[in-house]
Amino acid sequence: MPTPQKAEIINEMVQELGRIQGAIVTDYRGLTVEQITTLRKRLRPIGGRYQVVKNTLLKRAMAEKALPDLGAMLEGPSAVLFAEGDPVEAAKILAAFIKELRKELPQIKGGFLGKRLMSTADVANLATLPPREVILATFLGTVQSPLANLVSTVGAALTNLVGTIEAYQHKQAGA
Repeated sequence: MPTPQKAEIINEMVQELGRIQGAIVTDYRGLTVEQITTLRKRLRPIGGRYQVVKNTLLKRAMAEKALPDLGAMLEGPSAVLFAEGDPVEAAKILAAFIKELRKELPQIKGGFLGKRLMSTADVANLATLPPREVILATFLGTVQSPLANLVSTVGAALTNLVGTIEAYQHKQAGA
């Protein structure tokens, strides 16, 4: 049975897990407080939070929310990037931050998106996806394209019909 203080932390994590789209688990060893603060400031505008967590408390909170077991991802010191907004943007900010440091810090362990577990490679792939708006615009263009072609084909046929009728009318008027 957790202490009242730990129960409160678990409750806060359960609430946080209910608001987020996904999370990325990292090993934060080697990062300075200044670097962690910089990462947190970059994540804040998109609804992301980077928080050092106690593994056992996060496991309990995830079990309460019926989220997947992160297993080996929660070994050793862990910090979690909670993505309340667009998880792709959060992954991009984290990847850019790691690239900027020119180290493999923070080291990505994996994460989850919705109720699906993500490996380190999945998180890297997530960071390379285009923004949500671009994906939606591409999808809309794909759906719209056949309809636009149909409209232009029908329009061309009607234009040809009108031209044929006008030519016939001029021929009849001249004869």
